[in-house]
Amino acid sequence: MQRREMLGLITFFSLAFGLPWFGWWQIKDPTLSLWFFPLCCSMAGFIAVFVEGGTPALKVFCQRTMRVSGAMKWTLLAIMIPLLLGVVHLSLKGIPWSSWHFSITAVLGLSLAAALVTGPLAEEFGWRGYLQPKLLQHVRPIWAVLILATLWTLWHFPLYENSVFSDLRTTLRFFSYLLTWSIFMMFLVCRANGSVWPAVAFHWLANTHADILRVLLPGLDGSYLPGGSQSTWLYLAAGLLFVCWHWRFFSKPTPTV
Repeated sequence: MQRREMLGLITFFSLAFGLPWFGWWQIKDPTLSLWFFPLCCSMAGFIAVFVEGGTPALKVFCQRTMRVSGAMKWTLLAIMIPLLLGVVHLSLKGIPWSSWHFSITAVLGLSLAAALVTGPLAEEFGWRGYLQPKLLQHVRPIWAVLILATLWTLWHFPLYENSVFSDLRTTLRFFSYLLTWSIFMMFLVCRANGSVWPAVAFHWLANTHADILRVLLPGLDGSYLPGGSQSTWLYLAAGLLFVCWHWRFFSKPTPTV
């Protein structure tokens, strides 16, 4: 590993982990916790690239991660996958189709814009834009997925220290949840030639699909909705089946995008 690449990685982890961890532990401000500290992850990706190669490298990074051409079909697929998994979960729970109330107006009434900014845009230019291709330069996709999921889980530690991470069982469920999403996002971003938009879309729907389904099923008991322990193992099973289906992709070296 070259000196500049090492310096870039140090910069990334210092900013992506250091600032949010300090903020979440020391500054008890809901606005900062929700809007600013997660943004450090994407900011860290851009700054690390600049540290490694200056303005020319940053320009290439922006062109790759923000590319729209060739990425839209994968972005649309990214939107569909969490919703489809949620529908499967509810179907297995025995929810009849007659219970569905398809209302686009009601769905648009959700705070979807806030959900897009606070997690997906704030994080994915770091995780899938910067760190994922770095890992793919050194390990195969299946190992990159496991490393990313582990780091992504640890990144949340100060935020959920007294809830998710208070118990080994809930910690493993949370890791399994993020592992599932990392599997799909690894594949979609690589298929989109490094564009981050599929990951942004996927992360967005992963965070909001339970709320969307709640609106589409207004009379449903909330305990049936996906999320948390309700759907973790179903989602992980779907992710592992996806790995088996695309084992050639996950087991062999891929372009570093």
